[in-house]
Amino acid sequence: MELVGHLRLSKQVWIDLVFFCAVPILLAMLSAMLGPYVSIFGTEGAIAYVLSLALIPWWLASLATQLVSKCVRERLPLWLIAAIGAIISGPFVSLYVYVVNSIAGDIWPALDALRPATFGAEHLKAAALSEGRAIVLWIAFVVIFRETLGWQRFAPPAREASREDRFQLSGAEWSEEDDALLRSLIGSGKPPRAIALEMKRTVGGIRARTAKLGLRNNRIGDTSAD
Repeated sequence: MELVGHLRLSKQVWIDLVFFCAVPILLAMLSAMLGPYVSIFGTEGAIAYVLSLALIPWWLASLATQLVSKCVRERLPLWLIAAIGAIISGPFVSLYVYVVNSIAGDIWPALDALRPATFGAEHLKAAALSEGRAIVLWIAFVVIFRETLGWQRFAPPAREASREDRFQLSGAEWSEEDDALLRSLIGSGKPPRAIALEMKRTVGGIRARTAKLGLRNNRIGDTSAD
């Protein structure tokens, strides 16, 4: 039973590990198998190359999305938070990819054959398509993990309940324990406002229950105390 309880408490941690590690590694392996990288770098080189282009950009997008989620405070839906995070991380990811490709190009000159020889319209088009696919993929994974696994990582921080929200319980059912506590508080001479705060109910709810139980509170009509 203790092990089950520990696993339940660690659910979000396991989801974090899958999202931040397993998913980008899986995507990198697919890229290595489907792309021309093995023929250029060899098996080990291809794995190192695609992992470097998968893990760090994924983590940069994660960091940017986390910062966005903390700033919006429930004002935006999750898919838009993920989209903004991916867009914000874009320039940093592009810079990182440029550095990695520059280093890899010096080690494996054949890599230059996969990249446009000059910077122009075709280069911009390819970069835009790649960025668009990355953003869509990022949004999809974030939303899927949230909707299917109940992942809380990028969910906006829950709004702290206001004082009025916490005490709007006038419609809640009254138990025998509640009635006993109400009698005790009335017997102690506390005003309705103080009783409402202690029992986490509205003043109107306290007054209505007092009348229903046929109780008498000498302070019930004391509006100055409310």
